[in-house]
Amino acid sequence: MYELSIWPVIAAAISSILIGYFWYHPRVFGTLWMREAGITPEMAEHGARYRHVHFLFGFLAALITAYVARELMVQIGVKTVAAAFGFGIVIWIGFVAPVAASAFLWEHRSFKFYVLNISYWLLVCVVMSVILVL
Repeated sequence: MYELSIWPVIAAAISSILIGYFWYHPRVFGTLWMREAGITPEMAEHGARYRHVHFLFGFLAALITAYVARELMVQIGVKTVAAAFGFGIVIWIGFVAPVAASAFLWEHRSFKFYVLNISYWLLVCVVMSVILVL
């Protein structure tokens, strides 16, 4: 049996929020994301009022993701950075990309929107996994 240190889980969750902040920043991919999502500047301004709620729920979701990833990593014996990197990619291929593809197909989003979002999640899965193994 092992003891779960909560600090890597918290750090992994924070990494997800930070990556999202930069990834979806208007100077990076934010403007493209808004256009592909059909979000107008007015809609974004209205949503900004609830930003703290969005961050809270986003952080809680990231905490759950990091915790479950950590548990899986322990169960299958992921102990090195290289193995964690591979684990992140496998989780992305097996769970994230297919679920996002289903949403992409049923919600009639553009392929750019799909690629933009799954690329973000690939980075998050890999970074979270590496943080969790350190």
